Amino acid sequence: MKLIFKSALAALCLTVCQLATAQDAAAPVAAPVTVPAGMGTLVVDVNQFTSEKELPKKVNKQLANGGLEWGIKDNQIVFTMVGKQFLDFPINHMTRYGQNESLQLPAGEYRITGIGLEAVVGFSVQKILDKGAYVNENVMTFTIEPGKTTTLNIKPVIYKDNAIVTWYMPTLVGTTRSEAGTSTEVQINTRTDASIAWPQYNGPLKFVAK
Repeated sequence: MKLIFKSALAALCLTVCQLATAQDAAAPVAAPVTVPAGMGTLVVDVNQFTSEKELPKKVNKQLANGGLEWGIKDNQIVFTMVGKQFLDFPINHMTRYGQNESLQLPAGEYRITGIGLEAVVGFSVQKILDKGAYVNENVMTFTIEPGKTTTLNIKPVIYKDNAIVTWYMPTLVGTTRSEAGTSTEVQINTRTDASIAWPQYNGPLKFVAK
């Protein structure tokens, strides 16, 4: 049963619990960038993960080499703990812990959605998905102003309550920072009363085979 559980979770989880398999090339020195008219800059800054609980050395090493996968389309950003094969959304960015990524985007209002996954027992990937996955739709919003920079700061934190045996899923604590100030913290992938369970979610982010 433990083997089935681990195998199913491995199929769902992203690189947050995976070991990096390739060495990063030395980052080149960035040249000054001119932002086109009507565009602004979004910096996605992923902090090093922290943990309230002492982690096994193997897990600590895996997380140290991990990161977050996310995607952006139109004016929506999605962070997911569910495998992208289950989503109908382009998850095409991977930002390692302690690194950041900068994008030039059209000015306007943007929304952030988190797709979370709890540790549950199931005999198949679909069973675990149905029981443990959920969608936090539009949990954060922010505005990109023309010619200005907005920083989305993500702190991956492993809280004691979330560290279950071999399941170490970081909570993504997000804030945005711009000339207008810094927003309050939001836990992007924490299950709440407003979360939509995977079987009940019928929105555009779920991949449904035709």
